Amino acid sequence: MLDSKVVNMQLAQGSVNEYIVRDDSGITIGRVYIIDLSKENKYCCFRIRFYKKGEESYQYLKNSLNKFLITLFKNMDMFKVNVLAEEDVNLSSFTDLGFELEGIISNSIIKDNIYKDEILFGIDKEIFSNNIIRKISLRGKHIEIKLLTPENAEEVLKYYIENKEHLEPFEPTRENNFYTLSVQKRILMENYKQFLNGTSVNFGIYKDNKFIGKIQLSNIVMGIFRNCFVGYSIDRNEEGKGYMKEALNLAVEYAFDEINLHRVEASTLIDNFRSQNALKACGFKEIGLNKDYLYINGRWRDHITFYKIKEG
Repeated sequence: MLDSKVVNMQLAQGSVNEYIVRDDSGITIGRVYIIDLSKENKYCCFRIRFYKKGEESYQYLKNSLNKFLITLFKNMDMFKVNVLAEEDVNLSSFTDLGFELEGIISNSIIKDNIYKDEILFGIDKEIFSNNIIRKISLRGKHIEIKLLTPENAEEVLKYYIENKEHLEPFEPTRENNFYTLSVQKRILMENYKQFLNGTSVNFGIYKDNKFIGKIQLSNIVMGIFRNCFVGYSIDRNEEGKGYMKEALNLAVEYAFDEINLHRVEASTLIDNFRSQNALKACGFKEIGLNKDYLYINGRWRDHITFYKIKEG
C-alpha cells in the first residue's frame, strides 16, 4: 500500500522551485526541483534526487512520486508530467505508477566528479487516473517475453553467471567485468537507448516469472529495407522444451506487426543444429553459408544464415 511509508514534502526555505522530501521521522530523503511549470500548456517537468537506499527506497520513492502527481494532476490540473532521475534510480517506483521511460539524457549531471546520464520518465493525467501501466510484454502458451530495462540487471547477471560455460561456445569472448552488476546495468541502459532510437528491442524470456533466456531484435533498418536480425539464448536447463520456438514466434510477430518490418534474419554456427531446427520450425528459410561471419569464442566462425519474410 502507498501509505505504508509516509512521506512529507514542503517547499525549501527561500525557494520557489525546490521541495524537500522527508520520511515520517523528519529525515531528508530526497529533493524535487521544478524545471518547467506551464499552466497554459498544462505541463510540468521536474528533477528528483533521492537519497534513500536499500529495500525501503522503492516504497518511499513511489509514495513521493504519487504524492507529487496527485498535486499536479488533481489540484493543479496538469495534463503531462516528465521527471528526470539518476540512471541508478529504482525504476520500478516509476513504472509501477504508470510512468514510461521516454529517453536518456547523456552526461547531464556530475556525481562524484563523473558525468552521468539521467533517465527521462513521462506520464499523463489519463494514465495516472486510470492506473494504466504500459510495458511491452508478449505472452505465449508457456512463456512470456518482456522488454528488458536496467532494473532487470540482477536477473540477467544471474543468468549469465549460471550459464557461463553453457553459452561460451556460442558467444563473443567476455571480459571478467562482464559478470558484474554495474556492467550489466550499463549494457541494459545502452540496449534501452537503442530501443528508444528504434534500432533494437531486447526481450527477456520468462517461464512462470522466472528469467530463462534472452531474445533480441537488433540492427533494425527501416526505409526500403525494413529488416532486422534476431539473436537469442536460453538457460541450459530449459533447452529442448519448445520455449525458444515460442519466443521466436512472439518476437518475429512483434517485428512484423508492431515495427512493420518486412524481413527478419538470423544466423547460427554451422554445428548448432538445435538453433537451426528452431528457426526452421518457425518458418525461417536457409540462405546459405557465411564464411568467417562472426568472431565467436576467440575466433572467426562460419555461420549458416536464415531469413523469414512477412506474408501478405
